[in-house]
Amino acid sequence: MTTSPSEKAERAARLERQLSRLFTWTVLIGAVAWGLLAAVIGTVTVIGQLITDRFAVTLLADAPLPASASAGTARLTSGTFDSADVTIAGLSTLPRFLLTLEGSTALATTLLVSATVVYFCWTVLRRRPFTRPVFWLVALVGYALIIGTILGQGFGGIGRMIAAGELNGDPIDGFWPMATLVDLAPAGTGLVLLVAAGAISLGQRLQRDTDGLI
Repeated sequence: MTTSPSEKAERAARLERQLSRLFTWTVLIGAVAWGLLAAVIGTVTVIGQLITDRFAVTLLADAPLPASASAGTARLTSGTFDSADVTIAGLSTLPRFLLTLEGSTALATTLLVSATVVYFCWTVLRRRPFTRPVFWLVALVGYALIIGTILGQGFGGIGRMIAAGELNGDPIDGFWPMATLVDLAPAGTGLVLLVAAGAISLGQRLQRDTDGLI
């Protein structure tokens, strides 16, 4: 018994829809798990730092490598440490507040991204991916990533610089440089999401026009 081309196409389309739904469900469940895990880890970290008065931060460093770093047959010609992961206790109120604000901002942004992915996957499963709330959520996440990166990492950077100064004691000649690094990659992702929000808005208009023709 031979299968007609139309039957083959219908079977392929049905398989494609099933795989698409499976992938969408996988992403949805993963986003929920990611959001819950981030919420637990972020909350425990922030509360733990406040209770124990121990803040885990990464500070810039400019120190030579020890002699033991080149004790084998190979020989180092040069090398320095450019950063160090440290745990600090006894910070003053201002850096504690700034570092806590940075962690809270990152947690809120992560939860917002997770909620947006979950909602978008749900609308895809319902075959209504261009609903109005999706546009607002994607735009909100875009702005949150941009503003959260600038403010969150800005506050955290100032907090780490103050922490470095409090560790140095002598603000002029200390071990820890009075500088910090800011990763602007999340802000770039936010710009991409704003472009995606514009595409979703266009899709919504096309969908309304299509519904009006039916």
